[in-house]
Amino acid sequence: MRYPLAMIDQSLVAKVISLSPSERLELIGAVWDSLSPEDIPVTEAEEALLDARIAEMEHEPHDQSPWPDVKARLNRLLR
Repeated sequence: MRYPLAMIDQSLVAKVISLSPSERLELIGAVWDSLSPEDIPVTEAEEALLDARIAEMEHEPHDQSPWPDVKARLNRLLR
């Protein structure tokens, strides 16, 4: 999916596109890390969903999977 880039300097876009995939991912991480929580809009519906999931997790703490297990399942599904 392509997004309109009218607000971004096109020479900057060209530089970013010329980076390797791993460099672009590193850049994405750096840009993401530069944002504060106030910079990331969350709708009321998203906030309600997150609150419900946190409540469910707190109510059933043993019904959760550790990250290494989740990552392994995802890797198996994506092969």
